[in-house]
Amino acid sequence: MRIDAVAALCLKRLEADGKSANTLRGYEMCFRRFLNWLAASWGEVTEIEDVTQTVVRDFKAFLQSRMDARTQRQFAPATINQNLIALRTLLVFAGALGVQFRSDPISAIKLIPVAKQNETRWLNQDEVARIFHAIELLKRTSDKRKALYKAVVSVLVNCGLRVDEAANLMLTDVILPSGLIVVRSGKGGKYRHVPFKQKTKNTLERWLFFHDRKSPYLFYSQRSDRMTTRAIQHMIEKLSELTKIDFTVHQLRHTYAKGVARESGQIETVASLLGHANIQTTRRYIEPSMQEMGSVIERVEFE
Repeated sequence: MRIDAVAALCLKRLEADGKSANTLRGYEMCFRRFLNWLAASWGEVTEIEDVTQTVVRDFKAFLQSRMDARTQRQFAPATINQNLIALRTLLVFAGALGVQFRSDPISAIKLIPVAKQNETRWLNQDEVARIFHAIELLKRTSDKRKALYKAVVSVLVNCGLRVDEAANLMLTDVILPSGLIVVRSGKGGKYRHVPFKQKTKNTLERWLFFHDRKSPYLFYSQRSDRMTTRAIQHMIEKLSELTKIDFTVHQLRHTYAKGVARESGQIETVASLLGHANIQTTRRYIEPSMQEMGSVIERVEFE
């Protein structure tokens, strides 16, 4: 079978298994990277059964020498492992389809050992305040658009929603009198309630004052009745550039989670609010991060 055809079938299977849109995009990116590399380096290998141990080892060597276009640094071990895990998933899926490999390529997939350290990054209160202040100072921006920016950031950093959850919020999902947001499309299709308090309520009320009610969604744009995840990401990238704070959409969720963990000290509370199915995923917000450990080391190191 052609490798690209198997990759397409594998993605459909992952989607049927309930993998999130972000997870599917990650697999698709890894499959595409492998296919592009194959075409450039092993042009004669187009059938999945022709993927050998040598091909796998060469692909790993390519990943280890690859430069990230954004950071201009070599791929991190976690990124390399992500690609190798995706390749292993593809090969295992092919085997389940009945493909007979000429060698055993799966056995050649060796992940890079990485010490388990918490590299999760979140923002401090001053940084979040600077982001909201930057929205107030946006030039050539209407009050309506500023209200939209503040509402989106509030839902991300004060409610901890994933970007796709925020994009899919309906007007009816915001219950202002009760101070609740209803997440109907959480990861894995899970439904949950997320509470919010007065500051977020004020921000949402300000945005709803401008909402034209033509769209059933909470957030919309001039081009669409629903803001896409990419539009929200672009908004955050713009704010990151304006404030000179290096942060992403998901780091706003991390910031919320760390704040809840710090105040409650209860991992179960954080897991419930974030919609985590596995509490081990939540543990990163309880354990010290590299950011926190670096701050401690700075205070104790000698000159």
